[in-house]
Amino acid sequence: MHSFIETSLTRPWTTCSAMIHRLPVEILQAIFLLAVDNGPDCPSIFSYEATTISANFASPPLLFTRVCHHWRDVARSTPEIWSRIEVKLPPVSVKPLTPFFTSLLQFWLAQSDNLPLTIHMASNYSSWDGNSRLLEILCNETRRWETVIGFAPAFDSSDNFNTPQLRTLDPIWDLSNLTKFNAPKLCRVRICSLYDNILSLRPNAACGNIRHLCLHQTSVNRIHYFPDIFPRLETLDVRLLQIAPDYVLDMENHSDTYSCLESMTLPFVHGPPDMYAMIFRGHHFPALQELILLVGAGKPEVEMITEALAVAGSCNIRVVDFWLHKSRMDLYVPTLKQLLSVAQEVAVRGEVVVRREQSGP
Repeated sequence: MHSFIETSLTRPWTTCSAMIHRLPVEILQAIFLLAVDNGPDCPSIFSYEATTISANFASPPLLFTRVCHHWRDVARSTPEIWSRIEVKLPPVSVKPLTPFFTSLLQFWLAQSDNLPLTIHMASNYSSWDGNSRLLEILCNETRRWETVIGFAPAFDSSDNFNTPQLRTLDPIWDLSNLTKFNAPKLCRVRICSLYDNILSLRPNAACGNIRHLCLHQTSVNRIHYFPDIFPRLETLDVRLLQIAPDYVLDMENHSDTYSCLESMTLPFVHGPPDMYAMIFRGHHFPALQELILLVGAGKPEVEMITEALAVAGSCNIRVVDFWLHKSRMDLYVPTLKQLLSVAQEVAVRGEVVVRREQSGP
């Protein structure tokens, strides 16, 4: 023991290194997983300077392969640390990629064995030009895609995608892109726009299983078709809402019940006073519990929301939550009490401001 302490004091780095090498492989693998999990959501494979690109050996998991032979062997036998990846496509200012970088991407994906993949693409539109080989390598792994973020331009092609494990897709450009996916497990999608022809759309299994939908922009009219397209929808988040006056609804041939919808997020809208009522009129919301509003909470807005919820069939909403205000101090509480005729609670950023009084037993 005395000899070990003396050695530790005189040669601390050598001793620590030796002790690390004595760790069981399973412990070292757990450490590697913790290091990756405590880093960015997706470890990045590339690093950039102004006009150059390099491999990101300064961060896990590539870092582990440069420490020593033992660490490299353990890292390569731990597929979990390779199952998430951020691929930053080089901008046009960066010199063309050499074969090394495509080989590195293939190496990374090979180390993940057959685990489901989380892929995060970071790029601007111009960087998609000249990087077709990187995209081809990623698209060769579609059967293992589980979460895909930022891959939107690839989905504009005429190809179909066999993605049996895909659960999250963020974003796609429009609704018609969903018909290109064989994705029976898909449950979460963000769509950039929804201005394609809904009447001509033939929903597939990918549409039918979606639970969570976020829309950058759509129209009030098209929301009336969502129960047919997304029958299992649980949350609907709309960020820009407009009216399409030239769009004629076929009211007799679509469902009027959001049977599973529990939460809806609506933005501020520039439109007629009954804009929100147009969304709820003629629909049934038996499961709706939460309405999140990215609007002010003055008297006009409160009156519009109250009217809208009053016309919603079978709606027994629990809370109306205003997210535009920074705190409850910005609100005139007596105005909000009007909403208690159609909701049990009114909140600001999740904090309850007023609550309906419970009746007696």
